[in-house]
Amino acid sequence: MKVRILEADVVWRELDGEVVILNLATGNYYGLEGAANDMWRLLVEHGSTEKVVEIMARDFDVESGRVSQDLDTLVKDLETRAIVQVE
Repeated sequence: MKVRILEADVVWRELDGEVVILNLATGNYYGLEGAANDMWRLLVEHGSTEKVVEIMARDFDVESGRVSQDLDTLVKDLETRAIVQVE
């Protein structure tokens, strides 16, 4: 699925190994650690959950089903927080 970062309202930075995402419209921030950091950066770069699963399964030697499940959970949470839009 395609995932678009809502760039007009969202800024992010990596600070001390954690990705910090701020929704400027709501004032809410969201922090990501561990594998979620990698998922976020790959989503920003590729905009496709399929590509993120492919890369992470290969690079981290993890079953693609597990990566897909974790990524779907993350994307749904980010969508609820108005950080991304699923297309």
